[in-house]
Amino acid sequence: MALVTSLLDQPQNARTFETIDGLLVVTSLFKARGTSREVKLKLVEFLYFYLMPETPAPKLSVSTSASNTAILGGRGKEVIAAFDRRRETVNGVEPNMTTGATRTTEEKQVLLGKHLSNVQDLVEDLREGGGVFGVGSV
Repeated sequence: MALVTSLLDQPQNARTFETIDGLLVVTSLFKARGTSREVKLKLVEFLYFYLMPETPAPKLSVSTSASNTAILGGRGKEVIAAFDRRRETVNGVEPNMTTGATRTTEEKQVLLGKHLSNVQDLVEDLREGGGVFGVGSV
């Protein structure tokens, strides 16, 4: 649940998760014989969640309150832009992907397919019946 919460409505977190091989870790745990049935069920729930279409991250609004002005020296937007540039420098920007850009189910299917063979079945189940989340419009 912590992983889902960190990715919910935060495409930039999903890109970081992908960059640090989070999909490899999740699928390796799913494939491991020693993984309990309960954990495997949670992993499948996560994979359904991961495959759902993303919504863009909400834009950060910078308050110009007196306390923010004092802390940021009235340069809130510049500070946020600097953090965004730093994130791109550290994480890199994938070709055709800007920081925080969303991915479609099809794009995520390709990424997940590198680690798991039956991703098409998950996508079809998600489209037909909504998977475990009951959402059928992927």
